[in-house]
Amino acid sequence: MADQKQNPEIDTSAAEAFEKFLVPTIFGPWSEMMVEHAGTREGHQLLDIGCGSGAAARYAAKVVGGSGLVSAIDLNAGMIKHARTLDTGKLIKWHQGDLTDMPYEDEQFDIIAGNQVLQFLPDKEKGLNEIKRVMAKSGRLALTVYCSPQLNPAHAAVGNALKARGIDSTGVAHPFSYGDPMALGDLLQEIGFRDVSVVQKQMNSYFQSAENFVECLAAGGPSSRHALEQLDAEGLKDLKNEVTKRLADFVDTEKGLRVITTSHMALASV
Repeated sequence: MADQKQNPEIDTSAAEAFEKFLVPTIFGPWSEMMVEHAGTREGHQLLDIGCGSGAAARYAAKVVGGSGLVSAIDLNAGMIKHARTLDTGKLIKWHQGDLTDMPYEDEQFDIIAGNQVLQFLPDKEKGLNEIKRVMAKSGRLALTVYCSPQLNPAHAAVGNALKARGIDSTGVAHPFSYGDPMALGDLLQEIGFRDVSVVQKQMNSYFQSAENFVECLAAGGPSSRHALEQLDAEGLKDLKNEVTKRLADFVDTEKGLRVITTSHMALASV
């Protein structure tokens, strides 16, 4: 399948900010952990679903090597366009499209990996059935899904501060809206996946300060930036001050603000 042609009119500014501020700190390390948890090895064909700017796909390309193949799909055209520019070796097949109707052959992929994508699918059953269709019989599915906001305190602090100011905090809260491990495991089994396991994993990331963390979310947070954009300059400054106070116990004098992210990592076969 040939890559789709790039559209010069597609705005990639949000994707560039996401890659600059949030991939090195949070999404990149989680993507690498997910690819490893799936048991990815040389020669595998891997599909990165909801790939964003392609952190998991780029890491997987190193693992599968020249004898393997990595494909990646995302609904956001700006993410795909920017992801292509980061794939300097042209190692990955990129596609802008819907996970519920993917352009791949039946049983094509040994590994399918999705970092923080399942909770955003309006029709999870349809999406998972499509994933199951393109997954090889001996393949594995690996998904990371954030746990509840209480286990992700930095993001929760931003969401609570927005809520206190009458701003719709759905954009910040939604990534953490599917945090029940039983619901996740049950859904995968109902679709027909086998050998389902769901484990909880935690990661520490560091930002210069709480203020810097809010600025990174405002610039590159796919879900949170629209909520933060609703504040004027004074309102944003006030929110940063509140978040700084709420997260005072998470500040390391040498490393900066410790941002804890906690996810359920699901693994399944067909």
